[in-house]
This record gives sequence, C-alpha cells and structure tokens, in this order.
Amino acid sequence: MTSTITFAQSQQSLEDESPSRTSKIGASFMDKRRTFRVIDGGVDLTPTDVVDPDYATMTEAFSHAAFESRVRRAEPASSLKMASKSKDAGVKVFATTINLDDIHIDHTLNTEEGFIPDDTDLERAPSAFYLPKKNPIMSYPPKVVLIFKETETEFLYELPSYSYDKGSDAGNVVEENNEFYQYITVGKGRNRKMVVEETQTEPVVSQSRHTLAVRPEKKNAAAFASMWDMHDTYARLARVKKVEEPDEMVLYQSAAPYLLRKKKKVVVEEKRGKSFEEIGPTPEFCDAVMLTERVLAAKSYSDAQKKFRGLVRMDPLALDLVYVYTMKPLWTLECEDTAGRPIVSISFNPKNENILAVAHGKFGYAENHVGLVCVWCTKNPCKPERIYRFDDPLTSVDFSAKNPNWIACGFANGDVLILDVTSYPKRIIAKSSRDTNPCFEPIWSISWQAVDASSEYVMTACQDGRITRFTSTKTHDFIGTPMMRLSTVEGKLKGLQTTKTCVKNDVPITRYPAALCLRWHPTVAHVYLAGTAEGCVHRCSKHYLNQHVDVFRAHAGPVYALDFSPFMNTLMVSCGADGAIRLWMEGMDDVIMTLSCPAAVYDVAFCPINATILLSVSGNMLSIWDLRRKTHIPCAEYTFPGPVILTYIKFSSNGDNVFIGDSAGRVHTFHLEDTPIPPFYQRKMLDEAIKKALCTRPQLLKQLDKLTKLQSRN
Repeated sequence: MTSTITFAQSQQSLEDESPSRTSKIGASFMDKRRTFRVIDGGVDLTPTDVVDPDYATMTEAFSHAAFESRVRRAEPASSLKMASKSKDAGVKVFATTINLDDIHIDHTLNTEEGFIPDDTDLERAPSAFYLPKKNPIMSYPPKVVLIFKETETEFLYELPSYSYDKGSDAGNVVEENNEFYQYITVGKGRNRKMVVEETQTEPVVSQSRHTLAVRPEKKNAAAFASMWDMHDTYARLARVKKVEEPDEMVLYQSAAPYLLRKKKKVVVEEKRGKSFEEIGPTPEFCDAVMLTERVLAAKSYSDAQKKFRGLVRMDPLALDLVYVYTMKPLWTLECEDTAGRPIVSISFNPKNENILAVAHGKFGYAENHVGLVCVWCTKNPCKPERIYRFDDPLTSVDFSAKNPNWIACGFANGDVLILDVTSYPKRIIAKSSRDTNPCFEPIWSISWQAVDASSEYVMTACQDGRITRFTSTKTHDFIGTPMMRLSTVEGKLKGLQTTKTCVKNDVPITRYPAALCLRWHPTVAHVYLAGTAEGCVHRCSKHYLNQHVDVFRAHAGPVYALDFSPFMNTLMVSCGADGAIRLWMEGMDDVIMTLSCPAAVYDVAFCPINATILLSVSGNMLSIWDLRRKTHIPCAEYTFPGPVILTYIKFSSNGDNVFIGDSAGRVHTFHLEDTPIPPFYQRKMLDEAIKKALCTRPQLLKQLDKLTKLQSRN
C-alpha cells in the first residue's frame, strides 16, 4: 500500500506572502513553518510547534515580562496565523508567570547577615550610583503562614551490598562487577574520556527572606591607616603560609584506595609572642637588627665608605701627583669569635661584591681549631652578619654563580657541603658522605663550574692528589666522581730548570702529591690547571680522565696560588714556597719573568684596572709590583706588626680596594692610591713590559713574537 504525502498551504498564507509585503516584513522561520501542512493518507500529520502556544508572546518593545502591566490572554493552540506585520514584528520574547506556590522561602537564612548595627547618628551619605525611584516589585506580606509537610522519601542513588558464594554464577557476576569498579576508580579505567553534557530540566524559582531584604543605608564614616598599620598588615599576610603535601608516586595502577594520598592545602599562621625571648631568634628581628647596624656603621665609617665606593677619587691633573703606591687602611673585619683563628680562604659573592665569606681553620699542622664561616658585608665592618660553626676546621670556600646564596665548603677531614647563607641557623643544602666521597684528607681548593645556564657542579683538589667532581641530588647528598689523580712526575720537565737530585734508594710513602690550588682556564671551558706540592703545574681537561694534557715545573717547592691576567688570557702567574713569583706564557716552555721575595709567597693577584701591577703576600709583608717600572725589587712594601702571616689577597672589581687576610683571623681592607694612571691600550703596555724584561734573552723574544703572530692570525 503506497502512502501519499501532500503539503498544503492555506490561501490566507499565500495571500500574506505577497512580494511587496515580504520585502517589508522579515518573517521568522517558525512563522513560515505554520504555512505548511503534512497530510499522509488523508491524515493530518503536521508536527506541532516547538514553542508552547500556552505562553503568550510580546514584541521587543517590552524590555522584560516582569515590567508588563497589560494583561494578555493565551493564544489558542490551533492558531497557525503569522504574527502581526506591524512595525514591532521581529524577535519574540515570551512573558513568564511566576506562581506563588512555586516560591520556596528558606526560613533558616539570616536576614541580618552582614549588617553592622550603628547607634551613632552619622551624616546621611548619598548613594554610590543612581537608580530611578520605583516601588519594590515585591514587599513583605503582613502575615506569613508556613506549613510544614513531610514528603515522601526519594532514592536518588542506591548501591545495595550482596553476598554470594564464591564460584557460583551470582558470585562470579559480583566478582566481575567488583573488578570493573576497581578498574574505573583506581585502575587505568579512571583515565577514560568523559564528556559533560547539559540537559534541560524544569526550572524552579526559589527565593528566601534574605534575597527580599531591602538595600542597607549608607553612611559616611572616617577611617585612618598609617604606614605602620599597613606594614603590619602585609607582614601578617606574609606569615600565612600554604603547606602542600606532594602526591605519592603511584608505581602500580592497581594500588588499593587506602594507599593513595591526595594533595592537601593547609593554611598555617605563625604565632609570635611579644617578649624578647620569643622575638629575638626570629629572622625578621635579625634582619631589622642587621639593617640598623649597617646604618650606625655608616656614620662611623663615613669617610672610609666614600673612598671604598669610589666617591672620592684622585685628580689626574693635580700638580702634586706622585707614584708612590700608597695603601690607605679603611677598616679591619674582626670580632671576638674570629680572634686567633687563621683565615684559610675568602670568597666574594658574584652578584653582590659587598658580601664576602671568610673561612677560618688551621694554618699549621699541629694547630687545633674548630671550623668557622663568617659572612661579612662591607656596609657593616663591625660585626659579621652570619656565623656558622662546625666541628672540623675549614680549608676552602667558594660562592656559587648560579645560586649566589650557596657556599661550597671544604673541610680538613675531606667532607664537602653546600651552605645556604639566607638562613641565620645553619642550613645544609647537600653534604658528602663516606659512601660517595673517598677522600679523607684536607680539601685545599674548591670551585664551581657551570654545566649549562641552570646547573653547575663543584670541583675539589685534595691532599691525596684527587681532583673530584661533586654533583648534588634531590636526596641532599653529594655524589663524588673521580676526575683526575695527580701522580709524581719523574725525569726532565719543562719550565724551571733545577739541579739533578741524587739517586734515591728508598721507596716513597705516596706516589700522589697534594693538589694545593686549582684554577680554570679563562677561555677554554674544559681546561683547568692544578698546582701540586712538588712544584709542578698540571694542565688537565675534564674530557680526559686520569691523565694530564701537559705538565711543567714552576717552583722548587709547593705551588700555593695560580692566577691569569685579566688583559692577556695567555699570561699566568704562579707563586710558591721557594719565595718566587713567576710569569708564564701559554705555548712557551721557559719562564718569562721571575720576581723574588724574602719568604714563601702564599698568594698573588693581578690588578683588574692596571695590567702591569701585581700584589703579593709573603710572611708579614705586602709587596706591590709594577712590571713596567722595575722587577728586581717591589715598588712598595708594607709590613704588618706582630707575629702574623698574610695568607690571602684579593682586589675589588673597581681595582681601588684590596682585601688581605692573615693568620690572626683579620681581614684588612686598604685603598690603593698614588698609582700610575691606566693607559687606554692595556694589552699593548703589558706586551712592551714583557719584551723589555726579555731584552737580554733574544731567543725567547723571537719565540714570543712568533707566538704572538700565530695568535693574532687565529
């Protein structure tokens, strides 16, 4: 049987759709649907309208149905005529009617919530914004009747518990359901894709007495907050910390639910008392005292601070200008805790040169001192701002370039650790152990080396000749990796020519000399130089383990310090126990220049602003050398009183200030004055000074010229 579907259109609709009127009125899609009917086998199968005709429509002339004052009747369901073709035809807005029985009033809400009673008669304040004066849409009725009825219990979700015998059909079904529930809650099934969809539900209009409350009146009130009040408020907010517990790593997806732990956020507010016993140990109080001491110290050392900062400079056009290399004392960094404790190492912060870390240990072998690390600031020369005590004496310290608040510390028992100086109590970031560090002898030199832009490691030189690389881990352990083991050198060596020693028949105790100093190459990142106790300098690379690249003899005794010139990367200076300061050129086997001192030279430093000036410490004497003036004797010498030995020397970055450490635990700060004015071409002046010193050695001078031409071509 074939059914026929007929689309009929009313005559009235055809008449309404004339071209002239259609151009004037844009009928909506729903209005066009009413013009068609679907008849199948004589039966009217036209679908009903999506819009319920029981709700009346109004034109867009009205803003909202709640403001309509004219009563409208419901449109009959059989009406299929189009909307009026007046000027208001267009988008329809449906008027809604709120039934009072559907309004739910929550009597548990407090209508006075947020209202602060104020009995004072204050000035009436105008409204913060303007609204037209209209009567409220709804007001409180004179009498409210509440009827409480018990409703029927509706079960939204029910998960009954069943118990069946294992192995039965019902038991197998329950076991499969349990496994599926475990899969979708804890197992891999919980990572399934889930889509959130919206459904249309019956709207329920609910109101409470609180929503019908009238707007509270506004009044003018005076309030005042000083700078101290705001400071205390922000300080109190800073003490509120959020403690987060990290999630446990789920190694097995089938873990039981009670083994899993979710991340929790707990807000903890630190409570602080008002007595000095409670306030004194806090970091805030220590910071306040530190800043106060800096301000007070600035008044006592006002003139010295001006010279140190470079605010008072020498006039280069002065008529009384003489080159006598004067060392003007500025201040001495010392306190009761550091008295009598020798200074073994000093390190300056790479980000803030006003901060320096001083390591106190033992200078002689038989001395017995505990370890001490003092962090000083040049703005407060009276007292160290951090003091960290250790049971074992220290041998070396060095600040990190990537993390300026970290200090790498080496000890006499072979331990290595990283110290965080932002904390007043001792806070250790990482520490080596006997399981990870085979060294048990003193660490004479320690330095940081960058791997990339975000990470770095620590290199140490030990008494037993080990060059070790230490890397920190998340478990706060230092993992030591052997990089090099320096061996005793035999036979004829390059460099210093010494007399031939007698043949020894005895067997030496150790075949590994002590590595006393370590210096990285200024241009080649993987090359470092190590000075040993037998007077040799080993050129090593971290790419070649357990073997050096080159070696030469620099001194007749132990090598105590190495340094490169800031104006010529191929020029190196060394000092040792034989009382000599020797200059070496990279690529040349013979020594370039030798400066003699009366005693062992423990440290030497190039001036960062004048290429030909060097400073050295020997015994209790400070020597100033100028290579372009004379090399047989120093240009100036300064002797320190008392039985002290100068152990360390360091220039500031501006080149005007000098820091000198001694065996009595003091750091002397001097201002270098009356020096020659630095020329514009520093390297050229240094080349002329070296060639002048080699005028009696023509063969070495020719070799230097060839080396200079080769480097200029490269």
